[in-house]
Amino acid sequence: MNISINDTKAVRLRIEKINRYSENFIKFVKKLPTYIPDKGIIAGPRRFYRNEPYELWNELKEEEMFWGIDNCHFPINSSFLSIGYTGIIKKASLDNPEFSREQLEFLAAIKRVYEAATEYIHRHELEAEIKAKASNGLEKQNFLFIADNCRHLCENAPGSFAQAVQLFWFTWRLRGLFTSSIGRLDQYLYPFYKKDVDNGILTREKALEILCELWEVFNEAGTGDTLKNLMLGGVNEEGKDAVNELSYLMLEASIKMRMPEPHLNVRLHSNSPQDFIKKTVELQLIGQGQPTIYNDDVLIPALINYGIPKKSARNYSNDGCTELVIDGESGIFFEQMEAMKSFELTLFNGKENDNIPIEPFIKKWTHRMTESKVKTRLKLGYKSGDLTKMDSFDEIYDAFLKQYFYQTDIMLDNICSEIKRLKENEVSSLFLSGAFPLCLEKAEDPLRGGFNIECYQLLSGSITTVADCLAGIKKIVFEERYCSMKELLEAVGNNFEGQEVLRQKLLNVPKFGNDDDFVDTIAADIARRFCEHVLKYKTPNGKSIWPGLYNIDFATFAKILGATPDGRKAGDPIAEHFSPTPGRAKNGPTAVIRSAVKAPLYLGFASSPIHITLSRDSIPMDQTGRFILMNLLTTSLKLGVDVLNIAIYDSEILKQAKIYPERYGDIVVRVWGFNARFVDLTEELQDHIIARIISKN
Repeated sequence: MNISINDTKAVRLRIEKINRYSENFIKFVKKLPTYIPDKGIIAGPRRFYRNEPYELWNELKEEEMFWGIDNCHFPINSSFLSIGYTGIIKKASLDNPEFSREQLEFLAAIKRVYEAATEYIHRHELEAEIKAKASNGLEKQNFLFIADNCRHLCENAPGSFAQAVQLFWFTWRLRGLFTSSIGRLDQYLYPFYKKDVDNGILTREKALEILCELWEVFNEAGTGDTLKNLMLGGVNEEGKDAVNELSYLMLEASIKMRMPEPHLNVRLHSNSPQDFIKKTVELQLIGQGQPTIYNDDVLIPALINYGIPKKSARNYSNDGCTELVIDGESGIFFEQMEAMKSFELTLFNGKENDNIPIEPFIKKWTHRMTESKVKTRLKLGYKSGDLTKMDSFDEIYDAFLKQYFYQTDIMLDNICSEIKRLKENEVSSLFLSGAFPLCLEKAEDPLRGGFNIECYQLLSGSITTVADCLAGIKKIVFEERYCSMKELLEAVGNNFEGQEVLRQKLLNVPKFGNDDDFVDTIAADIARRFCEHVLKYKTPNGKSIWPGLYNIDFATFAKILGATPDGRKAGDPIAEHFSPTPGRAKNGPTAVIRSAVKAPLYLGFASSPIHITLSRDSIPMDQTGRFILMNLLTTSLKLGVDVLNIAIYDSEILKQAKIYPERYGDIVVRVWGFNARFVDLTEELQDHIIARIISKN
């Protein structure tokens, strides 16, 4: 490795990382076992998890990103399907005399990484040939088919639908040790599908069979919070509807397989085909919380309004959960604001409620995970005002906003510090970088110009529970004058011990999700103020940080909260995203939608999902259920909901599944931005999901 003495220390360190990361990738791939299925046509590894006895993983597991920075939350660029690994190697082989030493080292490392990946595919070719020699009949033909596909991919770009699916799987699986987001797969694969169908070498039925196999291997690669989000439909770069035959087939594959993976998402707009919407509703009717709906008519104009080029905005997808990314053009970095914790600090003038566990432990989503300590990331001690000395609700509200935006500004500054650190000190995954054309063209790391779009986000969910709390104060303290602010604070500080009458009165104050302006207007105002506050803030290069009304850690945040003036006790659930607090929506799903759209959801364009969980007894598996879902979906889109998830469960079956998990292993539920088997979840999340269910139609 040649490093110029004229290079800065930061450059020298980055070059060292470039070479170390490429060496680690190559070492890992050389030791990685091959996998040829006995049935099916998709070769390649299924899962790389920590419980697997890979010697190299055990050796390097302490270094979390041992082959480069990649949080795996955004789709990789699909250029590898059009030019193949050989095309990437060729582009990375160019020696431009104007490139710096770092740029040349960057390209050379990408070349080595993709040569190693190609060699790995070649090993599958050889293994399939060995299996073919030991077989006969259809089994032999199948192994030879796999060998031929792998041989072709070692030398060329994919030439058929089956080869494109195979290269997609190798690429998706080799990208990271855990997993990653998928993106607009119906758009990536459609040219190969259409060519094969037009040439008479592929039928619709065979394509569905291949997709079902792909769905199966996705599930073999792990289920749960796996980031495997796949986006269908929407418009293309010209603004025309992009639904194609694969969009339908992928919906059909999910309907047929009824598995947790992949997590399906659908983009709809005013010109979406009615048949496509009906097929989407058919999948929703199963009740597993798939697919999540994205509203092009709201999200695309919002992205354009804040500086995203029109063609790029039209090509948005989602990350490993529900946050927006620009497919194949951006990464993503996000932070979460603890809105409810900000409210708690407001109650106690910069201090936490004393009535919460000291350093509580929690498992993030599944009972199989190890417990970790949880504490707030907010800065304690900021005095936003003594609420007991305030004479009006407006003063209380202003104190909350003061505390909330103080904490928000700290988080925004942290994001900018992280941007600076990443740009100066870190190196992206070489395998990831090689798939982005701009990285190869400019010989620039994605962190330093290899992405077209910068995507930094600040997300704040549970605002709706904050609104419930503020409504409780407004009603009980200032309108009914049932108690003083001091008495209320003493009650929440003592977790309502001996104050059950007061708690019940607070529980009966109007709650968000019931189409009641008393509380909905508070939630809408906080949402507007938060989004506008974030959008006014600029990164060092003058870009906006994307705001969202969203949080993935609502269960974690709830565990570090004491009792609150909405009537909840310490540790009880808080709302996820911009949805009602679990158990508080009593007037049916339409009321939830009407509450939500009072807020300017378009301002929270990073992601502002509404979760609606319905009871199976109100949505039967027949034409009536389809009619109800179709009306709910179309009404939501027309009213301006930008992201909507609808799930349907039988609460009694879920309660039985908690008691007898061995009998109900096939129940799939929506958690936050992913689907999982209900029996895999922690008890806290199981209870949260049951409490979401809206029984009234």
